[in-house]
Amino acid sequence: MKIITNNHYRQIVYFHELETHEQDELKDSYDTVEESSFFRYRGHVYDLNDFLRINEQWGKGTLRDWDGCCNETIFSSVLVKYSECGEAIRVGLALS
Repeated sequence: MKIITNNHYRQIVYFHELETHEQDELKDSYDTVEESSFFRYRGHVYDLNDFLRINEQWGKGTLRDWDGCCNETIFSSVLVKYSECGEAIRVGLALS
């Protein structure tokens, strides 16, 4: 598995901080969208609630430094790692 990241942290944003067109795309997705937290990556807005927590069993090997993942395709996943303060995340792309 290859992981691509620039190791920069991105701010976590909340629904009211998203641009109007981003809010319009998300608001019909589910009822609690206003309570969710998001980040922008590669031109997309990701909801952190869509990420699965990487536990100890998964965390062996290349995923041990990451906190969560969200599958994009059968061959790729977006990975996140929370900062120590919990207000930002480092994002990576895992390719197999």
